Amino acid sequence: MSTDSSIKVLSLNCWGLKYVSKNRVERIRAIADVLSSCSYDIVGLQELWVHADYQYIRNAVSKVLPHSKFFYSGALGSGLAIFTRFPIVETSIRPYALNGSPLDVAGGDFFVGKSVVSAVVEHPLLGEIEVFNTHMYAKGGDAGEEWRRAHRIVGALQFANLVRTAASRGRHIIATGDFNSIPASLAITIIRSHGGLTDAWTASHDSSLFPTESVYNPQHAIRDFGITADSPLNSFSESKSLDATAKRWQGKRLDYVFYRSKHAPSDASTAVEQMVCTNSQVVFTGRVPGRNFSFSDHFGLEATLVIRRSRPPSVSSNPPGSVGFPVDMAHSGFGGSASASQSVSGIPLSEFWANELTIQSINTALSALSIAYRDARRRGYLQLVGFVAVLLFALGLVVGSAWQPQPGWNPLLVLVAVVAGWAGTTLLYTGFIYGNYETNMLVNAIEELELMRSRRTAE
Repeated sequence: MSTDSSIKVLSLNCWGLKYVSKNRVERIRAIADVLSSCSYDIVGLQELWVHADYQYIRNAVSKVLPHSKFFYSGALGSGLAIFTRFPIVETSIRPYALNGSPLDVAGGDFFVGKSVVSAVVEHPLLGEIEVFNTHMYAKGGDAGEEWRRAHRIVGALQFANLVRTAASRGRHIIATGDFNSIPASLAITIIRSHGGLTDAWTASHDSSLFPTESVYNPQHAIRDFGITADSPLNSFSESKSLDATAKRWQGKRLDYVFYRSKHAPSDASTAVEQMVCTNSQVVFTGRVPGRNFSFSDHFGLEATLVIRRSRPPSVSSNPPGSVGFPVDMAHSGFGGSASASQSVSGIPLSEFWANELTIQSINTALSALSIAYRDARRRGYLQLVGFVAVLLFALGLVVGSAWQPQPGWNPLLVLVAVVAGWAGTTLLYTGFIYGNYETNMLVNAIEELELMRSRRTAE
């Protein structure tokens, strides 16, 4: 068991969809067996959709992680759970404002109500720690036009705001989750910079945010770049169609442990407790004992946070909470190559260490959300036009069925009219109700970013 002077954290996407996820029962039980024998202090699980699976894990780990919470959201549940060694004094759940379209049934994000959940725990040395866990919107990928990831950008802004609120209450922060974003993405930039969070992996590894050249060794990708998803070493990735990013880097780093220490007092002579990540590694990389499949379609990420009592650090170029690795491109693993100097969002990678969102990052986000807003307006208008067209078609079928000479066709025509009416109602809902809701949420995010840009410009 970890001592009170360190906190051992695990984040793992369990891939626990009922009827869909392969070998779910065997894998969940294997995960529970491992957790019951490990010395974790805080565990954040994602895609734990079935409550019976949560109960099984809770019973298995009750001696080492006696406190836990399963969070409900949406029509099918959030899939999020937090287990901890420390007493839980408060919990909350906040669904993301945008989770895709109700027409995207296959994606399912809208129906599960993806959320940010948190549990405030009482630590013997640090006092209150707010532990966040999340699973962000998946659709949009990592490459291509940024506006296609608008829902994830809005979610990242919402997540960062929640972290800032928790920090303003004098709490230490630990965040786990499947963020569905690679490190050099706009969403992660917002979470780290606006939320003031430190990425445990980059704080404990003298390596780049992502490899600058193609990686040919999957073990190397896991060890040095923290790859947790779409790895060739994962049995569930073997038959999966991988995108160019996953093929080039032997997978993706989508799972994170972030942290942020309580804000230091202004009196520089006062010693404060600070969390520092001394080690992080990818775990659950093997096969389930006695079986030929992996524990999940994701690997887990483990981080050890050591509590150090020290005076507030002076302002430096190092990211907050880092172990001293310099930020300049020549020493941070970027190699100084031209291809490494820009992120997938076109933002200089040096800006990913910023404690606040830079003007360029804000402008990139504003551009993406503005395009998404126009696209949402256009889609809403087309769906309403479709509703009117389908409604007229259905009425025409009902009226026409009374005049056609073959009475045997009447039931079929009425059935087609009913289906058309259902389709029209769906278009009305998505075009008017959801369409206006989506544009309103985008406007809220745009106005918040514009206000943020105004403040940065005035500084």
